[in-house]
Amino acid sequence: MKPEHETSSSEVASHFLELLRAIHTGTVITHLPAGELRGRPMSVAHVEDDGALWFFTSVQSGKVDELATDRRALVSLADGDKYVVLNGAIELVRDAAKARALWKEPFRVWFSGPDDPNLTLLRFQPQTGEYWNNAGAQGLKQAFRAAKAYVKGEQLKDVDDPGLHGKLHA
Repeated sequence: MKPEHETSSSEVASHFLELLRAIHTGTVITHLPAGELRGRPMSVAHVEDDGALWFFTSVQSGKVDELATDRRALVSLADGDKYVVLNGAIELVRDAAKARALWKEPFRVWFSGPDDPNLTLLRFQPQTGEYWNNAGAQGLKQAFRAAKAYVKGEQLKDVDDPGLHGKLHA
């Protein structure tokens, strides 16, 4: 994925990956056959350097059927004051070696192990994404900007600060 604005492209991409790797649970939203959306909380198994996300799921899961007819998905991640929203597509991956490489013991709650015959991998490839980071020093900067706007009787304007907000596209 590439930043929407080239002025601070490496900084935006770096912040994006930093946030993706810091947030371990998200909501994966798929399309039902009639067009409705359905979201499910899922643990992120792995984040690739290009922003692709890996998840474990059961081959019997409803999302597997949904993805067979419509691979488009949205993934929303949040942790405290950090938020990431990604649009893209999911592919189903049946790869025992990859499952073993990505396996984490907490997944044993859902599967007997990485060789469980009901396990399949989901690889989400983002096409577009946006993040907001209001945590730590970034949050203090944003709070200061908001207070300043309030005192002046102005509305807070979007700030071109890759530490606070960024957009990416494929």
